[in-house]
Amino acid sequence: MPRVYPTLCLSLPLLIGAAHAADDIARVEVKAAGAQQQRRDDGAGRIVVGRDELVRYGDVSVADVLRRQPGIAINGGQVQLRGLGGGRTQFLIDGTPAPPGFLPDSLAPELIERIEILKSASADSSTQGIAGSINIVLRKAAPRWRTSATVAAERSAAGWSPTATLDLARPGDTWSGTLAAQLARTRRALHDTVTEEAPDGERITAERNAAVTERAALTPRMTWKSTDTTLAWQGLLDLLRSENGGSAREITLWGDPSAYPHNGYASNARTTQARSDVTGTHRPGEDVRLEWKLNVAHNRRRSDYRFIGSDAGDTPLWQRRVLSTAGDDNAGSSGKLRFGGTPHHALSAGWDGTVARRAETRLQQDADAAGAPLGDRDQRYAARVRRLALYAQDEWSPVPALDLYLGLRWEGLRTTTAGRTMERVASQAAVWSPVGHLLWRIPDSRDQMRVALTRSYKAPETRDLMPRRYTVNNANGPTNPDAQGNPALRPELAWGIDAAYERYFAGNAMLSVSAYGRRIADVILQQLFRDGSQWVTMPGNGGRASTRGVELDGRFNLSKQASARFTLARNWSDVKAVAGPGNRLGEQTPLVANAGLDYRFGSGTTAGFNWNVQGAGTARTSATQWRERGTLRQLTAYASWQAGHGVTLRLTGTDLLNATPYDVLRFDDGATAVRRATVTSGGRTLRLAAEVPL
Repeated sequence: MPRVYPTLCLSLPLLIGAAHAADDIARVEVKAAGAQQQRRDDGAGRIVVGRDELVRYGDVSVADVLRRQPGIAINGGQVQLRGLGGGRTQFLIDGTPAPPGFLPDSLAPELIERIEILKSASADSSTQGIAGSINIVLRKAAPRWRTSATVAAERSAAGWSPTATLDLARPGDTWSGTLAAQLARTRRALHDTVTEEAPDGERITAERNAAVTERAALTPRMTWKSTDTTLAWQGLLDLLRSENGGSAREITLWGDPSAYPHNGYASNARTTQARSDVTGTHRPGEDVRLEWKLNVAHNRRRSDYRFIGSDAGDTPLWQRRVLSTAGDDNAGSSGKLRFGGTPHHALSAGWDGTVARRAETRLQQDADAAGAPLGDRDQRYAARVRRLALYAQDEWSPVPALDLYLGLRWEGLRTTTAGRTMERVASQAAVWSPVGHLLWRIPDSRDQMRVALTRSYKAPETRDLMPRRYTVNNANGPTNPDAQGNPALRPELAWGIDAAYERYFAGNAMLSVSAYGRRIADVILQQLFRDGSQWVTMPGNGGRASTRGVELDGRFNLSKQASARFTLARNWSDVKAVAGPGNRLGEQTPLVANAGLDYRFGSGTTAGFNWNVQGAGTARTSATQWRERGTLRQLTAYASWQAGHGVTLRLTGTDLLNATPYDVLRFDDGATAVRRATVTSGGRTLRLAAEVPL
């Protein structure tokens, strides 16, 4: 990480200087269809979050942007479409599946051109998202020259966090390019209060956790065009260094304390994420177009973790050190050949293949307070996933009011897992995914209807195939177990139906009412068991499940200055292998609602707010386990001013009410009853940013 900062600092003067050399070049700007019009025309109802909306609130992460979108919930950093987590929401980066373990917090909005939300599958993109897919499109070539810098400072419970971003665009008839670069140092602090009720006692623990993260990121892009050919290279380099630390202080109300009532930890980690994509478009004939893509990606994480456990008098009793690495490497190729003599009918066929490898190592060293070794655990595993997909699709408009889309995709998976302490395990699966979309524009009106029938699946994540065990340091129990992967996991398979009625008004106003349903086979559930004296959870296939829901999405112009929006989504699910009531998928958020207002005071001053609510719910996740989440209410507000000379100032407040979400885990097998409740605070932030043209 330290070597990156001097390199960027040396590069910035050169890049800024190039902007002034182009002052005499004429600027030509071509505007594409707006996000609302793209949604209206798209046969699959793709929701597009454009550049304007990405920067309007001054969000720090992609997760903050997605929180305001219809039907999306954020739980513990996990993004949920249709309220579903557990990997059922697929993330794509420029149309390619994101690396395992990808979190939206790992990309800043300044590095992104737009976000596409697709809640039903299409044949030409991976059908691995049972709940839907979110495609993050990195910065693309701009229609005009641009050089700007944004500097920001954010205030939270942990202190100040500075950020600097550079944004360059260099259009041209033959060559064009863009570069977005960011340097950031982020501080976070959270306070947890954990209450444990068990047969041997009741305890309250106050936990304090703090983190400092330093990031350097680049997203360069170069494009070359000729009469019938376009070539583009897109890169991503994200370097991250983080330091975390925390402490826990336990108070025993009655009964026995835990093994280490006072304890603390410290860790540091370095993460490298790199991607390189080359795409091409060629027209060998007037009615034929070939599109192809080659991509490679590398993701590596190294961490050093230390834990010290003490008694209630702060006398050290035990210590643990864990050195671990996790690496994901993949290479892929995709493309399609499109035939279409008229804008009303087009046939396409294509391929999509990826080879991915994940390797993990974990060296755990335990010692007593004096440092005398108590035992080591050396774990090494590797998983390899090969994926190949072939598909064909037909897009046809028999009459102007009707669009039909029919597709068929075959996707095959082969997975092998091997390790130092296990035999080699191999599995393979093949999925046929028929896809159909119908869009009917009701004559003599602005209304339209959509219907989609799809088959999708969820492949096990490579980290869930690794049998390595993640051990908790203190108070192992049924509500605080160790965790490990399962190399015998099979994919989930799902049939789905989506329907929507949409009405579009003047400007960007619209109203949409939609419903969906999914029937899932081989649903993946967490299975709890005892291994000697230790409790362990492991993913496993648990039969059938179903999920369904309704969604309302509205955007209205209240006046020339004011616009309002609201979304409401209600989700239900049930798992056949678990008795009711409350036998829904444990990660599902039952209710998600947003209400927001944007107001323009003048040509250069705007302000607005967004009120987000995620409803509470209790889920029975097994015959002996329940999980309850409290209602989460978050208020975000922003204001921006044009300060003159092209300078824009933006003030953003996130989680202004300082919400305190709580999470409760309960276990009751008739003989033992355990309850663990966690309340978290410390999420409020204030951010001031200035965007300056250079």
